[in-house]
Amino acid sequence: MSKVLVTGGAGYIGAHVAAELLKAGYSVRIYDDFSNGLHKRVDGNFRDIVEGDILDREKLIQAMHGVDAVIHLAAKKAVEESVKNPLKYYENNVGGTLNLLAAMSLKGVKKIVFSSSAAVYSPNDKDAVEETDPTVPLSPYGATKLLSEELITTVGNAEQISHISLRYFNVVGASIPAFGDNSKDNLVPKVFLALKAGKRPQIYGTDYPTPDGTCIRDYIHVQDLALAHVAALKKTESDFVSSVYNVGSGNGYSVREMMNQISQTLGRDINPEESPARAGDSPKLIASTAKIEKELGWKPTATLKEMIDSSWAAESSN
Repeated sequence: MSKVLVTGGAGYIGAHVAAELLKAGYSVRIYDDFSNGLHKRVDGNFRDIVEGDILDREKLIQAMHGVDAVIHLAAKKAVEESVKNPLKYYENNVGGTLNLLAAMSLKGVKKIVFSSSAAVYSPNDKDAVEETDPTVPLSPYGATKLLSEELITTVGNAEQISHISLRYFNVVGASIPAFGDNSKDNLVPKVFLALKAGKRPQIYGTDYPTPDGTCIRDYIHVQDLALAHVAALKKTESDFVSSVYNVGSGNGYSVREMMNQISQTLGRDINPEESPARAGDSPKLIASTAKIEKELGWKPTATLKEMIDSSWAAESSN
């Protein structure tokens, strides 16, 4: 049975990935500093948990003992914060990836799946963004993800570490209510947080060059995303591979459409208010999933309704 180290495994996405790995027959070691990760996601669900920071190289080297592969999700991820405090993001995201690769190199671990982001792409008007499209990130967060991808590719090719970077689009939903999204930066939990506080949810920017003036994003159910990691890991095991894949639903939903679906799920008008656009937001970002479907045999399955319904079920249960 292969043992997989999941950095950031107590996070929203990480816990879902770790759960799918267990289902697929892998043994899992969670590595998390619990700055954003939650104990309730992992305690009692996983037996092997290491509390550690990815900036602690010695701790990472110890955690790498007996490990066959790594899925690397640990990172700071708030776009707005990265604009205000880029140093924190470069140090943590790029420095952490460097430490991880050093630990893998030392321990002879030859397989990694990396959690990258659609934030690496330059803004463009295409109906669907392909992996070969230009990458000039708008935010320091996106820049740290692209730098980490480059590090992994360079070291991977030099040391024969089989590697795949998955460029996530917007992740939503929950397959296990206790694993729900606690991020204050993602649209859906942000809406729930506002409603809980008796406030109106915000729509940032209404004069984008889109059909209804609000930003369009590709939303993917977290369970579909978790299964993409399992597919990517299997690919790194079968062969030496050096690849990048988009992971999205291939569908674009505007902020207004999201708000309407949330209203439908909750059975009441959530009555959002309009605010000025934020720095670093591109008007439209939709994934082309042709490459991952063809090469990894992975396909997203969840509808927007299923994504929002499962988000609300998680929110209600917590």
